[in-house]
Amino acid sequence: MMFFIPSSSRVLGDESEAVLRVSQAEDSLGAAYLSVLEAERAGGDVSELVVVLNTALEYYSEAERLIEAGEYGAAVFLVRKAVEASNVVLDVDFSLLVVVEHVEVAPHWNQIILSFGAVFFIILLSFLGWRRFKIYYIRRVLGSGLEVVVDEP
Repeated sequence: MMFFIPSSSRVLGDESEAVLRVSQAEDSLGAAYLSVLEAERAGGDVSELVVVLNTALEYYSEAERLIEAGEYGAAVFLVRKAVEASNVVLDVDFSLLVVVEHVEVAPHWNQIILSFGAVFFIILLSFLGWRRFKIYYIRRVLGSGLEVVVDEP
């Protein structure tokens, strides 16, 4: 008859793995939080990201509670879910920042293009207006019958 006796090294291994994964989750959640904060400062809508980040924080806090209770397997599972959720936030946040930067730059380019267009239009109108004025002025002066007389002494 064979008996299975759990060794203390396996229990310590589970505990050290759980603690290691919790520290990795802290780093991941911190990076996700900073990324969401940066996106919010840039003017992006981060409401959905905050919901996902809160879910990840709930997984993380539950994993810490399970580690204190000695349930290392369940804690590792929840920590993995927390890291996955924070990675989702990081991936979505990066694409959001790219969109926000594009949205911030686009109005400036539109303003530059419209300014050049307006300047070109004003120059064109000025040129055409000057030509019409010059033709009108020459016809009026020549049509008035004025003569230039030179006084010779």
